[in-house]
Amino acid sequence: MKILLFFFLILSSSWSQDIPFKVGESLKYSAEFNFIPVGYSELKVTGIEKVNGNDTYHVSFSARTKGLANQLFKIRDQIDIWMDKDQLFTHRLKKNIREGSYKKKIDVIFDYDRSVAQTGTKEVKIDFKARDPFSMFYYLRTIPLKEKEVMSFSSFEGKKIIHYNLQMTGKEIVRSPAGTFSCKVVRPFREGKNLFKNAGDMQIWLSDDEKRLPVKIHIKMKFGSMTLLLKKISNN
Repeated sequence: MKILLFFFLILSSSWSQDIPFKVGESLKYSAEFNFIPVGYSELKVTGIEKVNGNDTYHVSFSARTKGLANQLFKIRDQIDIWMDKDQLFTHRLKKNIREGSYKKKIDVIFDYDRSVAQTGTKEVKIDFKARDPFSMFYYLRTIPLKEKEVMSFSSFEGKKIIHYNLQMTGKEIVRSPAGTFSCKVVRPFREGKNLFKNAGDMQIWLSDDEKRLPVKIHIKMKFGSMTLLLKKISNN
């Protein structure tokens, strides 16, 4: 599931839409690998907090395997982001990744007044408003998507800046445990390169309504495919 955690930092564009979510919104997903259930995940807006004096939404993402998958490749991932309350770019990104024998912790704070991203004692110059993949989901929920239009964005995960594109490729009906949705299909990609190190490709289905929920995420990999499907929506 590490491949789900690659990080986008979309270049800011015009801001014009209302925010279609609120504190307490929880999106729960089932996870399948090659059509076999392997676990579950949750994306939740937990509260409003200050980061460097800025009001932010605190968003929490957790991913866990279950059953036999725990024996084969146990996953216990926790990612927290703090995104700007008004424009939804990332102010802080914190990850605690535990996948099999692989473990990684990272904490990135974006200081836009100084145009730097800080990871411990390391600083990297940036000239864009950062958006990780989760703040990207929330950002996409606030803007109109036009078919074939290409959006440019960049990413930073503590080591280097990577540039990406994103394009809406069409519309499809998606049936999930949370309901049946008419969705817009969005594909992130890199010019002339594979999106992921293992030559994978990714698609995201966003509901074509005022909520623009991320209903489905599908990733093709060298040895199979991973799918996250929306299971439950709640607002506490």
